[in-house]
Amino acid sequence: MSLFEPGALAERSRAFEGRPPEEILAWALAEYAPRVAISTAFGVEGCALLDMAVAIDPKVQVFTVDTDFLFPETRELMQRLEERYGLSFTVFRSAEPREVLEKKHGFALWSTDPDQCCALRKVEPTRRALAAVDAWVAGLRRDQGPSRAGIQILERYDHDDGTPLVKVNPLAGWTRKDTWRYVVERGVPYNPLLDQGYKSVGCWPCTRAVREGEDERAGRWAGSGKTECGIHTFMERKAG
Repeated sequence: MSLFEPGALAERSRAFEGRPPEEILAWALAEYAPRVAISTAFGVEGCALLDMAVAIDPKVQVFTVDTDFLFPETRELMQRLEERYGLSFTVFRSAEPREVLEKKHGFALWSTDPDQCCALRKVEPTRRALAAVDAWVAGLRRDQGPSRAGIQILERYDHDDGTPLVKVNPLAGWTRKDTWRYVVERGVPYNPLLDQGYKSVGCWPCTRAVREGEDERAGRWAGSGKTECGIHTFMERKAG
């Protein structure tokens, strides 16, 4: 029987502190098989996780969300990763086609109401993707910014119907330097925008390169005060 009880998860999470991400990932893929999947938006963390996961399970499930506003470089990277690792990503999109959303909300919803734009194009598809799994592996790190500083390696959430969902953050304790060291040493493909001043890549209307001294996620929704799209905040974590 897979581990879901919040207190037991919290204890296991503490035991994983300082352990290699590969060990955490291997445990999660075995513990929650076959209802476990990795989500990725093709940041450097997601690329590192894919490389680790395929070495453990070449048939690992991976899903992503296509907002219809991805950079061309992101789409090209997706193809490169599928070819390199022999994967076929499951792609989720908004429940309503782009033309319907634009008719309802206008073309530039990201500028008039970025929270709603993310809710429709990112959160809603992610919610549907997660409905099919018991465990969700994500590439979050604590040092990415204040909104992620408190993440745990293992976290318990609930699906809409009350059934349990475990979120696994194997890279929680890693730094940006750790992640890049792994990617460079392993020759893992990554988004070329990350060599052009970008540190976090989302949709093209809402992402810019980061200036010297700025927070890693300062290039996302710059000037709006918004730091998260909602994918990692729309559910309430259960205390353990």
